[in-house]
Amino acid sequence: MNETPKVSIIVPVYKVPEKYLRACIESCQKQTLKEIEIVLVDDGSPDQCGTICDAYAENDTRIKVIHKKNGGLSAARNTGFLSAAGRWIMFVDGDDWIEPVMCEAMFRAGENDGVQLVMCGITKDYGHSTEEYRYYIEEKTYRGNECKWLQQQLLVYNGNIAVAYSKLIRRDYLVDKGILHDEQLRQGAEGLEFNLRMFETLKSASFINRPFYHYLYNEKSISASHDERNHQYVISCFEKIKSFIETSENKEKLFPWFDNRLLYVVITTAISGYFSPSNPEPYIEKKRKFAEYCERPIIARALKTENTKGLSKQRLTVLFMVQHHIYFALNLMGIIRKWQKQMR
Repeated sequence: MNETPKVSIIVPVYKVPEKYLRACIESCQKQTLKEIEIVLVDDGSPDQCGTICDAYAENDTRIKVIHKKNGGLSAARNTGFLSAAGRWIMFVDGDDWIEPVMCEAMFRAGENDGVQLVMCGITKDYGHSTEEYRYYIEEKTYRGNECKWLQQQLLVYNGNIAVAYSKLIRRDYLVDKGILHDEQLRQGAEGLEFNLRMFETLKSASFINRPFYHYLYNEKSISASHDERNHQYVISCFEKIKSFIETSENKEKLFPWFDNRLLYVVITTAISGYFSPSNPEPYIEKKRKFAEYCERPIIARALKTENTKGLSKQRLTVLFMVQHHIYFALNLMGIIRKWQKQMR
């Protein structure tokens, strides 16, 4: 395309089922804002993803495809960002999709409000139903110290803003501040870590409470299944986040919520990880490995926190089971939780 794009949509692609990848790319193509570029980053996917991306690029000059050696989600996002030319940057995961008006509505808000960041709502798409995320942050423009409050909300689980997607970010802001995704954090809470660093120097942001972004829940994804490496990746992310908070200008507001946020991770790891029916290991092994997981210093500390604000009754019940080593009940809860998700 000859015209400088107003928005660059960066889409990391790795082992995405064909129907989801096509839906994602086509939702980007259907944007009502025409001055866009779509950067598809084939992160060394061993299937037909790269070929599918190339086919779309042949018929749409706004699409650019980058083929690279597999390096993980953070590295793919960085590769796309560094090659992007747009005034604004948007990250979209390869198995998700976006509403046609997303780019235009967020671009107009960003330009009119004169902000560095625009956020929007999210809809989680299950197999048979959808769930719109609820937000308690106001639909408004935030400036100055209000952005420090927003940074705190990144650690509040029900704040629902601690992801890289569903955002439009000024490219020059990221360039000037040298803000990239940490490529050592391959999977897990890398989006939270990226946002915490981004919000550290953020001076202005707007929120549009409309669900422009559709997050596809996939029970076979790494984050939704048992994987020892992924559990370690998540711990590494939170260790990195803890180190960052220790040096943050906003640490007094951030630290009280760090362990609270980690509790959600522990609860999910128990029910959707170690004690999930998708984990084929014998029950005795599940118990042993989860007990070892809970002995990790950063996890053991979180389990002692008194800040359980925001946890639902169900999560508090699971937390009680974890703290009191009631593993047979956790195993039962894992079965129930998987059934609940399959019924959605």
